[in-house]
Amino acid sequence: MPVAAGTPMLRPATAVVANGVGVDLGSYAIPCVADWNGDGRHDLLVGYRTGDKVAVFLNVGSDSVPEFGQSSLVQADGADIHVPGSGCGAPAPWVGDYDADGRCDLLVGDGSNGTIHFFRNTNPIGQPLLAADDPLRMGAALITVSSRATPCLADWDTDGLIDLLCGDGSGNVSFFKNVGTAQVPSYATRVLLQAGGAALNLGMRSVARVCDWDGDGLQDLVGSSTTGVYWCRNTGTRAAPVLQLPVALEVPKADGSGTLTPIQTGGRMRLELADWDRDGTLDLILGNLDGTVVRYAGYPFRVTRIEQGSPGEMTLEWASSRLLKYTVLTGPSPDQITTPLVTGLASGGDITTWTCPMSASRQFYRIQVGP
Repeated sequence: MPVAAGTPMLRPATAVVANGVGVDLGSYAIPCVADWNGDGRHDLLVGYRTGDKVAVFLNVGSDSVPEFGQSSLVQADGADIHVPGSGCGAPAPWVGDYDADGRCDLLVGDGSNGTIHFFRNTNPIGQPLLAADDPLRMGAALITVSSRATPCLADWDTDGLIDLLCGDGSGNVSFFKNVGTAQVPSYATRVLLQAGGAALNLGMRSVARVCDWDGDGLQDLVGSSTTGVYWCRNTGTRAAPVLQLPVALEVPKADGSGTLTPIQTGGRMRLELADWDRDGTLDLILGNLDGTVVRYAGYPFRVTRIEQGSPGEMTLEWASSRLLKYTVLTGPSPDQITTPLVTGLASGGDITTWTCPMSASRQFYRIQVGP
C-alpha cells in the first residue's frame, strides 16, 4: 500500500466486544457507527441476517474508550425493524440527518431487492423515535440497486446538498445526485461511479464510504467487498471527483515477518469508517460473514519524538504497529538519507523507541516500514 503524507496505516484486527465477549450476531454482520442516543458517544448498530433485524449496542464507556453492554433491537412505529433478506443479504443500516431537521434518521438497505428503507426520527432529543418505513423513491418508482443495497449519505459534489451513494450485490457504487433540497431530497437518475476511467467495481457485495483518506483535502472513496477493502484516491476536485483505481488496504501479517498483507477476513466483508477512539485518525470496522465485528485501528506512521538523550546518543520515537519491522536510515542532509543504521527492527507496539550513537554523518533520519 503506498503511504503518502497523511495516509493512515492500519494496525492488526481486534474484536469488538460487548458484555465482555466478542460481538457475534450469527451471520452477515453489517456495522454502522453513530451517536444513536445523542449523548455524544459513538454507539454501534449492526444489521444481521439471522432475524433480518438491526441491533444497537449503546456505548456505556467513554468516547475515547468505547464499551458496550447488552444490545437491543432498533424499532420503528412500535415494532422491531424487520427487512427480510435472502442469501447473504442482511439489512444494511446507515445513520444520518436525511432531511436536515437536526435529527438522526435511519436508512436501511434491503439485501434482497436492493431498495432503501427510510425511517424518519420524530424525537427532537435523545434516542431516536422512528416513524414507519417510507422507502426512498425516484418519482413514483422505488429506488433500487437490484440487490444487497448498502446506502450512505454524503455531499459527493460539494454543492451543499446531501447525495445518496449505494453499494450493491454486483460490486458497483451508485450515485444518486440530490436535485431537490436539503429538507426534501429528490434524486436524479442513477449513475455508476467511475474509477481509473471505467465503471468502478469493488467486487461482489460492495459497501462504500466517503472520506478524505489521505488528508489532501479531497473526498476519496473507501470500499469493501467479498474480495477485500480498497481505497480509491480522488485526483480531481471537490466539486468534480476523479477516482483512481482501487488500491487494497493492508495490515501487518500475523506471522511476524514484518510485512503487510491485504485485509481479508473471509467473504462478505462489510465496512464502516469512524474515528472510533477520537484520536483524529479514521479506524476501519468490518462486519463478517460469521456475524462478528472487528476493528482495525488507524494511525499515522510518523515520528513522534526525536531528541538527544545521553551524551553522544539520539533517541527516535515513532507511531508504529505490532507485528511490523522497521528500517532506520541516516545521512548528512535531507537528500542524502541513504545509510541503513538498522534493518528488521521489531516494533515496540503502538510506539517504537530506538536509540543510536550520534556522529557528524548522522544529522538526518528516515524511518520506513519493512524488514
